Amino acid sequence: MDAAKAQRNIARLAARVDELGVSLRPHLKTAKSLEVASLVHGGAPGPITVSTLAEAEAFADGGYTDILYAVGIDPHKLPRITALLRQGIKVTVLLDSIEQARVVRDASVAARFAIPTLI
Repeated sequence: MDAAKAQRNIARLAARVDELGVSLRPHLKTAKSLEVASLVHGGAPGPITVSTLAEAEAFADGGYTDILYAVGIDPHKLPRITALLRQGIKVTVLLDSIEQARVVRDASVAARFAIPTLI
């Protein structure tokens, strides 16, 4: 990785995000790196987006506590989601069907807490 180029790109992205008045939630599917994520957030953990639960778990272990799992949730993965939530990690899942909504509702009832979701 060209560190200088990465820093320039991150600075340009940060300026654009500030200009728009929105928060930055980088998708780390390519970098898959705590070091790169740290660069994007100025050295401190911030909100991130991941494509696999292994990535979510690795970033949670690295101190990231606000994670968007950007894949429609598969019911058999909900135990891993609830395990992260029990550890104090805010993991938001995506729903793209009524059936997924039903399964997440049932998992939330069973866990006795709401699973954060986006439709």
